Amino acid sequence: MCFIMSAFVQAQEPISDVKYQDLLKKSPFNSLYPKNYTGASSAYFDASQAIYVNEPIKEKEAHLAALATSAATKCQYCIPFHIAQAKRLGATEDELKAAVQIAADVMRMSTMFYGNEFDLDEFKAMLKN
Repeated sequence: MCFIMSAFVQAQEPISDVKYQDLLKKSPFNSLYPKNYTGASSAYFDASQAIYVNEPIKEKEAHLAALATSAATKCQYCIPFHIAQAKRLGATEDELKAAVQIAADVMRMSTMFYGNEFDLDEFKAMLKN
């Protein structure tokens, strides 16, 4: 919560053109945000990327999970990034395909349960057995 609040406060402060250019040099993705939000967005991006290398999930598996999410959300930018990172970390073609298959299975079952209005309490009760 503190990080979110400090990022919000930071986002409200105007930044200089020099600082803005530095943030654009740091990452071209900073150009996606309004100028006064680039400092906060850059700090958030740095913090969010740390989970890939600081565990509790090993980096390769984190990128496989991200690949599955990217496939489910159809992110054409994320998919090649996470494939490249997973391969760099030794992921096999079968591991990549399995991650995508798992995403497809979750999406399919989610659609089936949701579309058929399967009772959530009944479902949770089934998991206890």
